[in-house]
Amino acid sequence: MDQITQWKNHTILYNAAENEELGGEGLLIDRKGIGKTDMEIIIYILTILLAVATFFIIKNKRYKIVPLVSWVIFIFFIGCVFISIVSLLVPYGDIFVLPLGCIVLGLVVILAAFNDFYSFIRCKDKIEGIYRGYNTYYGGNGVSTQAPVFEYMYNGTRYQEQTTQNISYKLLTQNMRNGETYSIYVDPKHPAVFILQKKIKVSSIITVVFGIMFFSAGIITLSEIFPIFGVL
Repeated sequence: MDQITQWKNHTILYNAAENEELGGEGLLIDRKGIGKTDMEIIIYILTILLAVATFFIIKNKRYKIVPLVSWVIFIFFIGCVFISIVSLLVPYGDIFVLPLGCIVLGLVVILAAFNDFYSFIRCKDKIEGIYRGYNTYYGGNGVSTQAPVFEYMYNGTRYQEQTTQNISYKLLTQNMRNGETYSIYVDPKHPAVFILQKKIKVSSIITVVFGIMFFSAGIITLSEIFPIFGVL
């Protein structure tokens, strides 16, 4: 039995098992007729949001100012576009959404954590910057992260950017005052990139571990759904 036939049989068994759970009488259900899953809807929304972000990054040429962050967003956008196409055009493509989503998310998380390590190595010019508050980003379950914004001069050019590091809310609210001056570390090649603390955070290491876990889980799940990956 060739690999494609195995995949088709696997798909039939998948639908048969799902049909049984739904109380069917043995009639196979085309999953395309059931409706979109929450995961698919999330991917579509992310694709639209990332398309907007990518447009503004290219329009404002931010990829020249903060290249690594821009490339992480580009890769995330391309991944979501690919998953959306698979979901919409490939027969039974919706069963690939979850594993592909885990692979893309894992890769993006790993790259985002790598950005911290990159910034730690590259940001070595110590200068003084004026603290201008912080941007807050909200995740799932009400979890939020804060990225402080600084205004500073470097080689005759004025910048007002947010750091590539996430700083604890306690540190920002208790130990820092808007308008006061603090030491920051700037990347001499890309002066818009800077960090506030010259150290590797434990959270960055944990983030890499979670990224690897998501990526591995996606590969394993994909190999179980599509036997050809298990043979390669």
